[in-house]
Amino acid sequence: MQSLTFESMKITAKGYKLYFTSYLRQDFIERSLVITLREDFTVSHIYLSSYSYGSVEWYNGSGLTECRQWETDEQAEAPGYLTRRYTARMSDGYAPEGHAEQLLIPDVLDNLENARLAGIIRSILTVKKSVKKIIPGDYGIIP
Repeated sequence: MQSLTFESMKITAKGYKLYFTSYLRQDFIERSLVITLREDFTVSHIYLSSYSYGSVEWYNGSGLTECRQWETDEQAEAPGYLTRRYTARMSDGYAPEGHAEQLLIPDVLDNLENARLAGIIRSILTVKKSVKKIIPGDYGIIP
């Protein structure tokens, strides 16, 4: 199991995006964390993805939303519109209450190489709105 490491920083029309990833193999992502920052480095959006537990998003002003987990084998095999067109399991399965907080978020953040950054992200994910800033250089992130 590899740690999530900083992969890249992209400049966007409204700020920046920081990408952290770990891989099961060269072409298959195990975990990912994408942090979207405004121009003043205030966090506006966080996306976490885990191969084991699915994905969840945090929006500044709304908090955690759209937690999804991977379909079960039974759901993936069930006949339906999507299974006729897509033969892979999808991250659109039902995620019960607390799934993100108890399983998904720890799986991603406990494996983030930068423990200090993981702590800041963890604190942001517990609230609906945050004024916290992540200045990449403060965390050793050099694009």
